[in-house]
Parts: sequence; structure tokens; C-alpha cells
Amino acid sequence: MTAHYFSAMMTVVSVILSLLVPAIAWFVYMTLAINADANRQDLVNAAPPIADDPSAFLRALHGATGEPPSHGNQVDVLLNGEEIFPAMIDAIRASRETVHFSTYVWWKGDDIPDRFAQLFCETAQRGVKVRIVIDSEGSESMSTELLQRMEAAGCQVVFFRRVRWNTWMRYNHRTHRRLLIVDGEVGFTGGVGIADEWSGRADNAQHWRDTHTRVRGPAVSSLQAAFADNWNQTTMELLLNARDYPPLEHAGGMEACIIVSTPAFGSSAAQRTMAALISGSTRSLQITNAYFVPTPAFIENLCAASRRGVDVKIIVPGPYHDMPLVRRASWHVWPKLLSAGVRIYEYQPTMIHCKTLVTDSEVGLVGSINFDPRSFALNLECGVVVADAGVATGMERTFAADLTLCKQIDLPAVNARGILTRAGDAVCYWVRAQL
Repeated sequence: MTAHYFSAMMTVVSVILSLLVPAIAWFVYMTLAINADANRQDLVNAAPPIADDPSAFLRALHGATGEPPSHGNQVDVLLNGEEIFPAMIDAIRASRETVHFSTYVWWKGDDIPDRFAQLFCETAQRGVKVRIVIDSEGSESMSTELLQRMEAAGCQVVFFRRVRWNTWMRYNHRTHRRLLIVDGEVGFTGGVGIADEWSGRADNAQHWRDTHTRVRGPAVSSLQAAFADNWNQTTMELLLNARDYPPLEHAGGMEACIIVSTPAFGSSAAQRTMAALISGSTRSLQITNAYFVPTPAFIENLCAASRRGVDVKIIVPGPYHDMPLVRRASWHVWPKLLSAGVRIYEYQPTMIHCKTLVTDSEVGLVGSINFDPRSFALNLECGVVVADAGVATGMERTFAADLTLCKQIDLPAVNARGILTRAGDAVCYWVRAQL
């Protein structure tokens, strides 16, 4: 009996190991491969100085990313749920023909998730074509009842890359884009998700701090193209109806470039955009990013900017962080950045989920792009780069207001952490591509 039991246990152990060893090998291989892509030294060391001519910088950015700048846009920067959600809801209610929506996050909740589901239902029921792409990993907790309600009302709802046995290698590549395009004429992109955490004004720990944009003018066609890419990858359907791409008149005087990033091999558009903005800065560089885990190449680029006299300030989440391991990975890079004169601040009141950058009081970036290997080498991302002094200085005022709610990081305190803490940080940094 004992021998039989031992034999059975050895069989179970053998089966577990036969499954576990390949899984660990795959994890290590993918981590090394993704880190290699994200670490690629593609930094734009000769970027045109932004402060000299922001328009020339956008033209150069076109060459680096393949995304052309457009003139005649109006870009409104929206802060927190109290500004973001009403603007999106008003646009959807005013829709006449199409509503295209894509999100990484649609979580369970009592307010925002239900409100948007009901709004999409009402919109479809009055004859508007409603197409919705939801990332299957980021929105894993979404209510099935809401999904069924939207489908019953006539909305077309699809999930991006559900895990399947024959496509599991693609599951690691997510759509992280946040997109809303109404009638092909007004678009939204930024960091907001469909969850109660984004409601309110970021005035307590339950309501997150975030930034989003509303875009009108020719640049909306590129946001529509980003949605069409998501839709095609999910359904294999090409959106070729002329109503999806209406002629777009000038809506303002701003020059903007929509960054549509789809990583494959080598560096991505998101990665090259960040590199260009950092390398082109001459006076100031203000970064707010929820998941700040720069690769070694970007660490050097940020240090180089500081050494050439750029005032580099970075805001990251503090005690309220939805991904504690990411925070640990971020800690690993702080000593080198701080030693080079980069100033780092942790936001205290709540989770700060923004993905923004503003430089030289001339150019601003708002989007879904995290400062980490996953956004650079894995995820589909989107952002808007605006060359407008009014937008840039407004973003700087917001950054200054956020700074008043931050704790500045002190280099001696960072260096005083114990060896075990620093070893744990290093491990988290090594697996950063999978966090």
C-alpha cells in the first residue's frame, strides 16, 4: 500500500514538473526577449530642439514614428472623472451614425460601468451603429449581465484576444488603447477606464487621478484608424464605410500628431515618441506616469537630459498603487536617476493613473502609454502629441498642482534601504516586461 501510494505520488510530481518546467522556461524566454526589444538603443540623440520650433519637431516625429502631424485641431485636456465622463457621455448622446469605443479596463462597479452600458444600449436602440472592443485580460471582471444587455440592445461587442489553446502565444499582446470616436468627428483618448475608481475628482483614495483628451479636427481620422485596427484584429472585418471617415474641417488652431503604436519587432512608435520628446527637451521635462519602469536606455536618456541642464521632474504613484510589484521595480532605477539630478515625486492622496509628458512649455503628450516595456514592446497604445503653448502651459499648471500633493524622493533614504529590499526590487525590475 505504501509503495503504491509512493508510486502514485511520484507520477503526480512528474506530471506537475512536466507542465511547470516548460511554463517557467517560456516565462524566462519571453521576459528576456521582450526586455531585449524594449531595451533596444533607439534613442533620438539628435532630435530637433522642441523650444526652437515645435512644428519642426512634429515633422521630425513623423519621420520617427510614421504618424503625420495635422493642422487645425482643437485638443481639450480633461482632468479626472468629473470632467472626463460628462464630456464622453455628452458626445455619445449627440451621436447620429456611429459610436466606436475601445477600452482596456471595464470592471465591475455600481455606477460608471452600468451608466456606460445603459448609454450604449440607448444609443444603439435609436439606430446608431455601436461597436465596442474590450480587452479580455484588462476587463476580466466585467459583468456578464452588462455584456448581455448591450448585445441584446444591438451593440456589437467583441473581446480582444481571448485566451485559446491555438492562439495563447498572442495573449501576452494586449490592446491598452482607450478610444472613443463619435461619428468620425470627435475623438477621445487618454488613460481613463470604465470603472468606479475613475469617478469623482481624485479627492480621496477611492477616486483615482487621471488625464484624458477630447480631439476635434483632422487628427480624429487617426484615432478612427486606431479603432479600425483594433476592430480588424478582433473581427477580421475592415471598416470601409465612407461614413466612418467623414471629411474633417478645421476645428481650431492646434497642430497635433496621433501616435498609434502596434509593437512588432524592434522599437515601437510609443517607444520612439518618448525617446524623441526626452531628447528634444531643452529647458524642462515633466513626466507623470502610473507605471514608471524605464529600460536602461531610457534611464540613460533621462540622465543625459538632466546633465545637459533640462529640469527633469517625474511624478509616480505613492502609497496607493494598484500594482505594488511595479512600484518595487520602479524603486530599482531611482538611485541612478536621482544621482543625475532627476527629481522624483510620489503622489500621496490616491492612485495617479496619468500617462502624460510636457516639455519646454511647448509640447504635451497625453495617452495610454505607460513608461514600461509592456507598453513599448507588447501592448497596442495610443496617444496625442500637441504642439501648442496653451495646452502645454495648462499641463504644466496641472503638474505643479499635483506636485503639491506629492512627497519628494530623497537619495540618501533610497540608498539606505536594506539589501533584501534592494534585491527584491532588482528581481521585480528583471521581470518588468511581465508585470
